[in-house]
Amino acid sequence: MVKSELVVKGIWGRKRQRIKMEIDNTNDLKLSKKVKTSKSEKGLKIRLTDRDFEIFGFVLEQKFASLEQIYFRFFDCRKAVTDPMPAGLHVTRQRLQILKRHGFLKSEKVYSEAKSLYLVTALAVGVLRSKKPHLADLKIISQIDFRNYEHDTKVNDCRIAIERTGKIIRWLPERKLRAQGFESDFSWDELPSELIPDGIFITSKGERVAFEIETTPRKKSRYEEKLMGLRSVMLGSKPLLHRVIWVGYTDRVYGDLKDVAGSTDGFLIESYSHFLSKLWPRGIAEKV
Repeated sequence: MVKSELVVKGIWGRKRQRIKMEIDNTNDLKLSKKVKTSKSEKGLKIRLTDRDFEIFGFVLEQKFASLEQIYFRFFDCRKAVTDPMPAGLHVTRQRLQILKRHGFLKSEKVYSEAKSLYLVTALAVGVLRSKKPHLADLKIISQIDFRNYEHDTKVNDCRIAIERTGKIIRWLPERKLRAQGFESDFSWDELPSELIPDGIFITSKGERVAFEIETTPRKKSRYEEKLMGLRSVMLGSKPLLHRVIWVGYTDRVYGDLKDVAGSTDGFLIESYSHFLSKLWPRGIAEKV
């Protein structure tokens, strides 16, 4: 049994707090802390599971996640994805509320949507770094950037769909690529900032595949410039990228991408709806 202490700042935006930790032989983390809520919750202990750590890591990497996204990525245990979903997603909702009540998560709402979006707190990142030190350079997102919300939530959808196939071994999010670069077969590399995609995933065959989604129309010349840049890092005996999946959210964007890169080797051009429908049965994608 290993005992240590962690000091975190401002779980609720107030003073620093000291958390006592005990790590047992199963690598589960037991946290005992005073929860500043009602009297009945004072001194409440919470046992963090491996799944909790995975949730923290996912939310930190992707900035935020919805209840439905977290369910599909971490809690969905149906035998077939065509089976009915649990009413209200109560198990997922209850766990997220417990993590929120203990100060590991917080929630926000955007626009006029009723659903909450979850973000990690300093407390979650503090304990996460003991398990996943490679996330140490990622900054906490204090609030959701409404300008990028639609784009970011579509990236979440696509990442979840790709990871659920079980055919990839790792996803490198844009935030990590900008903060740390990525490790190729030959060295630690960085892409030019204008070429950094929404994510790079590593396939079971060791291929590095860039994933990019375009949610708003741009001039075709912008797409052509990006195409040339991406092709430049896919050539030679030591390519940084092996393939590119380029997704258009609207029919117009998809058509423009198809015109620009549809016949280019190594590029798969997809519409958002078709891409998700290939990975999930019809109707599932709309629920995310």
